[in-house]
Amino acid sequence: MNFMPISIGTLGLIATLGSAMALRALALPLDHDRQRQRRFPAPWSIDELEACFVVIDSAGQKLAYVYFEEEPGRRSAAKLLTKDEARRIAANIAKLPELLRKD
Repeated sequence: MNFMPISIGTLGLIATLGSAMALRALALPLDHDRQRQRRFPAPWSIDELEACFVVIDSAGQKLAYVYFEEEPGRRSAAKLLTKDEARRIAANIAKLPELLRKD
């Protein structure tokens, strides 16, 4: 049975959370075979919601949310993307299966 190694960043997380639950999560065995079998079937598409674009695989699994703000004052204060920037990023994420297939 394989276990996840503990790194300095992980120790910082434990210290921050101060939780026995975080320690239990670190001791869970990794199931490498199951991770290799997980697929996100192409094609991936983009759906627009009120404040974000969602990248979805052909099975309906939501893979990424790219948030935007249309009001300049709020966008600047929250450091969010414009709608066009978010759309372009989501579109590029949706192209990943095509790009990886060409290797």
